[in-house]
Amino acid sequence: MENTNKEKFKANRIKVLRESLGYSQEYVASQLNITQQALSRIEQNPENATLNRLKELSLILGVSLTSVIGEEDTYILQNFQQQGGQASTVMYMTGISENERKAYENHIKDLKEQLILLSDLLKK
Repeated sequence: MENTNKEKFKANRIKVLRESLGYSQEYVASQLNITQQALSRIEQNPENATLNRLKELSLILGVSLTSVIGEEDTYILQNFQQQGGQASTVMYMTGISENERKAYENHIKDLKEQLILLSDLLKK
């Protein structure tokens, strides 16, 4: 994975985890006792958040602090191949919690559904 993609992945990690759990920004912000805009800034630039705030966030999301800040060794390989007109994804993950694994699986499922919808729209 290129460095820019890796950095993008780290920056989006909190958002991906939050969305895959079905949590809105408003809900998580209320749990942290901050505004939705403040949470949005944390999601975009987690390195600017305090350590205590990131610890609170990890508890709400049910993952480790290192998962929230993107410092665990996590590898996701996606191979898109044409199989009957649809792309398939191969994914390998190591070094993550069960909660985080489920969150990523849910996110990938949602992305696949979006791909199918977009593909169907393009065919029309």
